[in-house]
Amino acid sequence: METTKKQIEKQIDQTILMVERLLRMDSVPKSELLVFAQWLNRFSEHDQAEFFERQTARWVSELDSVVEEVPHEQLVTLLAPVIDHLSERGRKKVVRKEMILSVTKRFLDNIQWKKALEQERYMTRFFGSIEDTLEVGYDLHVDAMLIDYEIIRMTNDALIVKLFKKLEASFIPLILIGPNDPGVRQACYALGTDDYWDETVGIDERKIRLKRLLRKLRTVSSSMLVDELTGAFNRKYLQNAYRRRTSRLERDGQLFALAIFDLDHFKRINDLHGHPTGDLVLTELASLTKQALRQDDELIRFGGEEFMVLFSADDSNHATEMMEKVRARIERHTFPNGLKVTVSIGLTVIDDVMRDLEEMTSEADEALYQAKRNGRNQVIVYAMATAKEKVKAVIKIEKTILPSLSLMEIPSHPKYDFDLVADNQKTAGVIQLYVMPLEQLAASNFKLVDEWKQTRDQIIDVIAIAGEENQLLGQALERGVTDYCLSPLDPHQLEEQIRQWAIRLP
Repeated sequence: METTKKQIEKQIDQTILMVERLLRMDSVPKSELLVFAQWLNRFSEHDQAEFFERQTARWVSELDSVVEEVPHEQLVTLLAPVIDHLSERGRKKVVRKEMILSVTKRFLDNIQWKKALEQERYMTRFFGSIEDTLEVGYDLHVDAMLIDYEIIRMTNDALIVKLFKKLEASFIPLILIGPNDPGVRQACYALGTDDYWDETVGIDERKIRLKRLLRKLRTVSSSMLVDELTGAFNRKYLQNAYRRRTSRLERDGQLFALAIFDLDHFKRINDLHGHPTGDLVLTELASLTKQALRQDDELIRFGGEEFMVLFSADDSNHATEMMEKVRARIERHTFPNGLKVTVSIGLTVIDDVMRDLEEMTSEADEALYQAKRNGRNQVIVYAMATAKEKVKAVIKIEKTILPSLSLMEIPSHPKYDFDLVADNQKTAGVIQLYVMPLEQLAASNFKLVDEWKQTRDQIIDVIAIAGEENQLLGQALERGVTDYCLSPLDPHQLEEQIRQWAIRLP
């Protein structure tokens, strides 16, 4: 029974990876989509086969008139029921939606646009200023950004340049929204915007132009193998690098190790010294690590302040010694602004060609968090005895709403264990999400929200429950509330918002 359950889990994981790959394509050959339909059809005799059989029959019928290529828009429509089915299962992975961030003070004017985006399976976030975008949105994985021209006019030039450089370095599409004025349009293009929308650009045209920019982003991202900031390889490079290592292991018996490390208390560096200093620290950290590694070793920026190293090693002791050299070199170094930083490192040794990348990454991650729990600034090698404790992330739901979500399954995360509790419980966690009524959040001029924004050692996000889309809700989103749900609540919509929040945690 346990073996069958694991097989089903593996099939689910493989299916989600296939879906994610298909969604990144501009168009898909009809033959390839029919092969995927056959995969769904034989998904598993134990796993709701009727659902997948229905989807396969529908696809075959709808694709009958398609000659060769299935366009992206039709693909999204075909895949939507499968994505919803997989997401509702609350398994290890959920298909991550693309994040569209808007910087505007006209939230109420953007309600229909927000709904249109969410119907197209995008996530949305709103900020009221470029300062808040740089402060709060810096660590968000953003896929495109929209900014009102009025915000540009009210903002210090230095902040505008800083934000635009960040977007350009990450190839994130930038869209400015302003009046139908040729002079303003020309000025915006001179600033570096990728597109300009005036009031004549309706919602349907906006969606088409946004999709076009996102397709370009995917094309660029798929061809880039080096992280722009640090010069390390990026995650696109990782899969092939791991495959080359396992091929060498099979051919020559050369064992190798996978290590994951990140800076201790990096959020504190950003909060106290600013994100530009944080970027300098990351760049210098990558340079130091490369100097400590051998020519054949591969450094990959895994995400945020987290890096991965693939390197040959004779055994776990040899691998630990090598990573200890990296750790000690970083500890001795003085970084910009006179900063002294340390790293925690977790590693695992690969001696079996059948061990896949995801499994090995999970092992190194567990060892990394053991190093964190042991006091940081150390190297831990994975062993079966490694404690699998994770950092607690608390989701606090207003007590009258909680019963409707009591059966919700939250996707597993390599770093966090999620605790779903009533908002009046005193359970604490490094990561917190509050789901609360808007009136409660707005009390005393949003005093509670302002206090949460000042918290340095925690990440606190908020979903507001609102009776209507009014000016008060607009103020809440400007003040830092993450998102909202309208009452009467749709539990499925709220569950999806919570799941997307969980899988996006750094």
